[in-house]
Amino acid sequence: MRGIGFVACCVFAWVSFAANTRAQSYARPPDGYGEGPTVVDTPDSSVRVNVGPALKLAPAPMLGGLATSVDVGARSAGARFSAAWFRAGGDKGLSQYAGELWIDFGARRRLRPVLAAGAGIARIDALDAAGDVQTSTLGVALLRGTIEYVLPLSGVDGRVGLDLEGALPAIRASGAPDPVGWVVAGARVGVGF
Repeated sequence: MRGIGFVACCVFAWVSFAANTRAQSYARPPDGYGEGPTVVDTPDSSVRVNVGPALKLAPAPMLGGLATSVDVGARSAGARFSAAWFRAGGDKGLSQYAGELWIDFGARRRLRPVLAAGAGIARIDALDAAGDVQTSTLGVALLRGTIEYVLPLSGVDGRVGLDLEGALPAIRASGAPDPVGWVVAGARVGVGF
């Protein structure tokens, strides 16, 4: 029994001594050290307008053009309504009008990967045997991957982004040529309201 009493006294003394000691103070790390990913302090707007150049990569020939869009949605999900024109009205021209649903996998961060899927209408221009431009209208299915960067502007939802979009013709009018899918790459700048 004496052994248990001795051990109990030692434990009591050790706990009492440990409670009265103070931790050594160390130098503070520099500001920003050990922080997680950058959290955005600018507000996410409900509506954003985007514009920028685009390039139809495949199939040949490559065509340059203009892409515009309106994004609706403030946080991790929303919708996009877009239009793009590549040499519209000329031989091998393309106009595309679409609606998509998107998911933002980096909400509240500066760098945001976005995945979107949707459908749209494409108008393809081609020269016929007489040399006249003939236009075919197609229904297309779309899949888009985007990387966005939220600009460090105070109180403004300004963004730049790179898009890569694939379009697969799904519905075509009778008598229209049987086109293959195409890939569009674009760069854009946008501002929210």
